[in-house]
Amino acid sequence: MCESGEVDAVWIATPNTFHAEHTVLAADNGKHIIVEKPMAVTLDEADRMIAAVEHNKVKLVQGHSKIYNPPVRKMREVVRAGNLGRLIQINTWNYNDWLQRPRIASEVDTNLGGGVVYRQGPHQTDIVRCIGGGMVKSVRAITGRWDPHFDTEGNCTAFLEFEDGTAATMVFNAYGYFDITELTWGIGEGGDIAPTKKRSERLAGPVEASAKYAMLSHAERERNRRYQPFFGLTVASCERGDIRQSPEGLYIYTEEGCKEIPCTKGHGRAAELQELYEGVTQDRPVFPDGRWGKATLEVCLAILQSSKEKREIFLSHQVPCPL
Repeated sequence: MCESGEVDAVWIATPNTFHAEHTVLAADNGKHIIVEKPMAVTLDEADRMIAAVEHNKVKLVQGHSKIYNPPVRKMREVVRAGNLGRLIQINTWNYNDWLQRPRIASEVDTNLGGGVVYRQGPHQTDIVRCIGGGMVKSVRAITGRWDPHFDTEGNCTAFLEFEDGTAATMVFNAYGYFDITELTWGIGEGGDIAPTKKRSERLAGPVEASAKYAMLSHAERERNRRYQPFFGLTVASCERGDIRQSPEGLYIYTEEGCKEIPCTKGHGRAAELQELYEGVTQDRPVFPDGRWGKATLEVCLAILQSSKEKREIFLSHQVPCPL
């Protein structure tokens, strides 16, 4: 496929351990690339991917990033404008049933890039790094493996300090008891009203791929996409006010009260295609690119290392947010 002259770009959605190999293969054949999060499983893999892309002069977009969500970009815009003073805190929380959805073995094997830190951590990290400007200084975190049927991370609490002193917390719990949509007007990750979930027997481990796809019911879900997408609950605090997402955009809280700033509707999962298309046709840099993806991966790896070693991990591969 990559050798075909009929193919201009490749979207890499293979298992995480193959992202590096397939990115290098595509780049060496002159193809532009969208690669799913996490960009890779190790920093060495990310370096090989970046080198191949730069050597072959092709574009690489980190796909499936919450940076494409209009409210996240608008938060960055409001913070950057400075009308509320300097940014002092970012807090983001998500509770869902990620570990209770049908998972094949590689999705719940941390060594293969599975578990919530590898597979959901990039979402929260992209949100926090985008709003905070990108430059995380250090990470202190605790992860947990509290579902006896899955030997992988199912929860995470991380404290991030940015180089300018801004503090951020990221909390994720995937055990499927409480759901964060109870605090976000019932609106889920796609911008639609999340369906009411019937309590069923809890999963007793990973499933075969055939069983997973037989169990999925995405096609049956009503997806009106009436609202902005919510990946949990995020609050950004500045010297003179707080910002959080609303169903249509953002709420800004100041001493004058609360006002809402609407956001334009986004492109959903087509946003990555739009970014790659414009990057190629306009010959401009794309965002988020490989170096951003590596920096986000560095935070996720630091979360795992910090929890294991019970200490603060300092970072050295961060890049600023260009938005």
